[in-house]
Order: sequence, then C-alpha cells, then structure tokens
Amino acid sequence: MKDRSTKADITAAVLLDEDTLILFGAIDLPLPTDGVVLLDGTADGRFNGHCWIDAEGERWFLGAMRVAGLAHMRPSRIEILDANGKRLLLPRLSNVRTNPSHLVAALREVQPQALTGALDIAVAMLAGQQGEGDSDRHTRLLTGLAQAVSRPDGFAEVLGRFHDGALMVQGWSHGFPSGGHRVLVEAVGMSLHDAVAAPFHRPDLPDDAAGLLAILEGPAAMPESIRRIHFRTADGWRHLAIFEHRQVLADGVASAHARDMLGQLQPDAAHHGVAAAVAARYNGVETVSQLDLPVRIGLDMALRVPGAGLFVCGWLLDPTQAVRAVTLKGAGMAIRLDEDWSRLGRKDVSDAFAHDPLFVGRLSPGDYAHGFTAFAREAAGVAGDAEFHLELALADGVAFLPLPCQPPSAESLRRMLGAVNPDSPAIDRVVEAHLGPMLRIAAADRAAPQSVLHQMGRALKCPRVSVMLPVCDGREDIDLNLARMANDPDFAEAEILVVAGAGTHERLAGMVRQAAGFYRLAVAFVAAPGAVDPFEAVTAALPHANADRVLLLSPSVLPTERGWLSALERAIRKPNAVGSVALAPVMASPTLLYEDHSIRFAGIVAVEGPGGAVTYERRFAGYPRDWLKEQEASAVDAASADCAMLPRELLVRAMADGGRYLGSEPKGLDLCLRVRAVGGTCLWLPKLRLVAVDEQTRTVSDPRLERMSALVDQWSFAERWKASIAA
Repeated sequence: MKDRSTKADITAAVLLDEDTLILFGAIDLPLPTDGVVLLDGTADGRFNGHCWIDAEGERWFLGAMRVAGLAHMRPSRIEILDANGKRLLLPRLSNVRTNPSHLVAALREVQPQALTGALDIAVAMLAGQQGEGDSDRHTRLLTGLAQAVSRPDGFAEVLGRFHDGALMVQGWSHGFPSGGHRVLVEAVGMSLHDAVAAPFHRPDLPDDAAGLLAILEGPAAMPESIRRIHFRTADGWRHLAIFEHRQVLADGVASAHARDMLGQLQPDAAHHGVAAAVAARYNGVETVSQLDLPVRIGLDMALRVPGAGLFVCGWLLDPTQAVRAVTLKGAGMAIRLDEDWSRLGRKDVSDAFAHDPLFVGRLSPGDYAHGFTAFAREAAGVAGDAEFHLELALADGVAFLPLPCQPPSAESLRRMLGAVNPDSPAIDRVVEAHLGPMLRIAAADRAAPQSVLHQMGRALKCPRVSVMLPVCDGREDIDLNLARMANDPDFAEAEILVVAGAGTHERLAGMVRQAAGFYRLAVAFVAAPGAVDPFEAVTAALPHANADRVLLLSPSVLPTERGWLSALERAIRKPNAVGSVALAPVMASPTLLYEDHSIRFAGIVAVEGPGGAVTYERRFAGYPRDWLKEQEASAVDAASADCAMLPRELLVRAMADGGRYLGSEPKGLDLCLRVRAVGGTCLWLPKLRLVAVDEQTRTVSDPRLERMSALVDQWSFAERWKASIAA
C-alpha cells in the first residue's frame, strides 16, 4: 500500500521531554485520533491527535508523538499509521522548539477556539505518564493552556490534607461535576488527580450554585501553595479560585471534618462516593483489631532507609481470604505488597488464635503460612520524617495498621537480613531490587569508625614502615606475631600499630603493653571499637601511621624466615628490580601458604568467560608449592590484603572511595581493584613465602544471616566492578 503524502504547514513543534513532541498546524488530510508513529521506518511510538475544520473551511490538527529517545533523533521520514494500517507521511520538521509558550501563543493567534482541545490533549498525556515524572516543560504547557481557557467558577474555602497525602476541598461552585472525575491542581507546578465530589445546599448562594465537598486522591500539593483547582465541564474548563480568607485545616483534622460534612450532602450516588472516599482515609489509628471479621495482623519489624525504601516483616491471619489487597501507603506512595511478598510459617500465630471465637473452626490444621516479609521501593523526594501505614482492602471497606519505622542502625539491618529467606526462588531479584540498594544507601550514611592511639612501646621519629595489625576476632594474644617481628632486624625501625576493633578481648591491651616492653618494639595500641572487620580497623588507624609505606598484616600470617620485609620494600621501590614490568606505585604481596605448605595465595587474576563475563580467581589455590618453582615476580589483578605493602599515599587514595560490604570476604579484592583504579599496580612475589594459618572463627554467627550477607555482597561487588568472585 502506497504512502499518502500530506501537505502540511507545521505552525508549532514543541519538544516537551525526551520522548514527547507536540505538533500544531494546518493539513490537507485528516489524521487519526490514535495511531502508530514510525520514524525512518524503524523507531515506533504512539500518536494521539485531533483535527477540526475552522470557519473558513481550513483543516487544522493538534497532535502528540511519543517515541522513546525522540529528543536525540533527527528523523528524515515521519509516518503515522491508522487503525487500518494506512500510512500518512508528514513533512520533515525544520524548527522544533523547547519553550511551550511558543505553542500557546501560536494557538492564541491562529486558532484560539482550539485552546480547550489542546488542554484536553495535554491532560490526557499527563494521565498516561503518571508515575513517570513530568517534565518542567509539560507543567509549563499545562499552566499556560489552563490560564488561557479556564474560567472562574466558585471558590475553595476549606482545604486539608489526609495522612496519605490526599486533599479535602470544601467550597462552592456553579458547575463542579458531581461523582468521579479528574481535576488539575495548580500550585508551583500542575498535577492531575482523581476526584470524587458531592454538592450540598447553602442558603447564602444563588439558585444555580451549590456547596461542594470533594476528595482529591494524593499526593496533592500543600494547601498553602495551591492557586487554583481546574475542572472540565461540558462547555469547557473552569476553576475554583482560592478564597482569600480560606481555612487550612491542621494535620489530622481533615478526616474528622469531612465526616462531619457527610450529613449535609444530598443523598444520591455522589454522596455515597464521597462517603466511601472519606471512610477509606487513614487517620493514624489501627482499625484491624476492630473488625468483626476473622482478620488480624501483627507487625514484627518495619525498617526504612530514606531514599531507598521500606522493609516490612509481620503476619496476617486471614483464614477466610477476606483481605483482597495489602497496600503500603504514605507520603504519596501506594505500593501493593501482597502480590510480591514472601510467606513464612508462623505456627505461633495459629496457636495464639486457636480459641478465639472469630477463628474457631476456620483455621486449617498444618496451615501456618501467616508470616510475611515485603519490600517497597521509595519514591524520590520523600521527607525523612514521613509516616507510613498498611491498608487492608476488604469487600466492604478498608482497615489500617500504622507502621512505626525503625531507623537503619547496624542492628536493625542485621535483623532485616536475618528475616529474609535466602532459599526463596526470587532471592536474586530481592537482592538486586531491594536489599542491595537499601544497604548501599544505609552504608553511605555511616560515619567512619573513630580511633584513639595509646603509645605502648618506644616511639620512632621517622619509622621505616607502619605495620597495621588489625584484631577484630576476639583473640587475646598476639605474642607470637610480635615475637617473630622482634626476631627480625627489619622490624627494628618499624612502627607496629595493633588495631583493636569490635569484639576485641579486654586482655589484649595488657598483653600488647607487656610484649612491647619485653621485646623493645615500637608498638602502639589503636582502640577502634566501631571497626567491625580488619578493613574498617585499617581505615580507623590510617591517620596514626607515620611512615611513607604501610604493611597490611593479618594476625593469621606468620613469617617463616627473616628479611621478607626488606624484599617487599624493594619491590615497591623498584618493581623492575624484581623482574616485574609493573610501574610504581605498587602494592606488593608475597606468596601465602597453608600450614601443609600448599598454596593459599599466588595472585588473583581476572578470567573472561562466555559472553565476556569476568570472574576473579585465585591462581594455584590448593596446589603444592612446587608449582611455583619456575614463577617470577609479576603484575597481577589483585594482591592479598592479608599481607601487602604499599605507599601510604596510595592506600589513602584507595580508601577514600571504599566499597561498602556487609562481610570482609570481598573487601580485600575490592581494595586491590581500587588501588588499580587510582593508578596503582598489584605485584606478586612468588619466591617470598609466608604461612597463613587457617584459623577457626572466634565469634558465633547465624548461618542464615551469613548466607544473606554473602548474597548482598556478591551483588554489591558485581554492581561496582561488573564482575564476580570465584567460589
């Protein structure tokens, strides 16, 4: 079928946002009211339009094209397909504007009678974009059109907001429609709301006017900022002006005021609609326990991470399936939870209600799936002190449960992780969509751990190297580590910082003081009780390091010979001297062996798999050390943070952009990748060998919590580096 080329004079073309273009002009062929847009035969979108013939017999059109990424395209061919598949070819656009006032001015000048239709189209576009975020240009277009065509028709005299952000409006009007419809609220911007309204008699008004009570679904603008409320009637757009001496109800008063007004409304269908809307409004009170139905709900935990979302954990006992929906509401949010929550067994709930008259005979033996965990993503710009609640939709009404949200403390975040089922089939999506972003935002607000320095051995003015020995596992004795250092002349001019993190045994400081005196070492004790792992301990102690070079040393790493510190120093001073092509600055690690002398660490390398997926793997792990006989010093993708030397300045720069993880497992690799990201190189020295003792953890942990933490950390690492860590 051939294209139909049209002769058109495009009077105005305005780009409202990245995806939306408004066209106005004269045309010789009618355009479809709804159709498909093809740009150069490939990119497709939607077209909505309106054609009319003016008094002089000329055909005009106003239409909106929505194509993803339209702002970045320069199409040479624009086609519109109607419902029958016929194609209409438009002329190429030459002068596209971004200022909506250009379109409003063109309509005023050329076709003023089309301004009302233009506002109808703009409102329909806004309705189709709800939840996507409206552009400033779209708001300006709506405002300009409304101010051009909307006529005054009454006043809003009493305004008040409900807890869920909905708006109550009381006033009077000649033509405000009864029942359900849509209105535009003009404030700083312009927003579209579903509304339900009913009239009531007022003796002070003329016969053709009536009082009105309207409920506008939220989130609505603050009453103090509202300028007009626009509504559509059969003969065009009108608006309620805001009465100069309007009354703005205090928070929490709107529900009671609206209920008091219901008795004055005319008894018709509109009255029932307003009454239902008022009954559905939350007023801050729990109402589930007042139901005469076998429905009860309990809250175990509600956690909110501002800017990320909410986690809700509790139980719902509903043996007769009376609850049709469970929705989290507040601060302009309305998110259905029961369509996507995880159910958990809660036998204790069944036992607690087994003898309740409402539930006797209704509880199925063995059916204990009453518990739930659910997540809700938070909309942008929600206030930090916003309030939330759960709404239970029933056959003949709703019931509410307030959600007193906990702040994202370390303990509450651990409780959240412990409540999630790591065996859920949807766990990957839960981690990606909810847990990962929530924990990342919570971690970003966490302050760096504080530390206090206690000098316990001799002090050095210019130490050769600063040795960081972090202790975060509850051990009370590191005498063997200090003894090995005292027996090596390399450590005579090294300062040793024993960093005591969270969970440190109270006897550790006394032992360090005693060893420092006995071995005559330059030892300092750094108390950092807020550091939960060795990496946080190093971060806390780094300001106390005085040397230009830092040695990261785990208490589990023990030297087997003297002189290894000097070998590391030579490697980072002159990497080429040890056979490496690496360039300074360098982070250098030796080979680490298990106690049976099999290989624990011999460099970490990136391995590219199918589809370009990158995985970081430990080379030769578990192999006999004889595999290293022919190996020479070489650059690797990552060193070992259990034993590594690097310039202090390089470590400071890498730590400044520290990755946030729940466990310590990915932090060593993350640190090395950050060293490389700021210009450093990782170097592995195969002929320099130390033993890394495979120690048992000294703390008791929840296996389920550990699994969840590992899943979140894997996601965090993959998000940052677009790679994974080999098991």
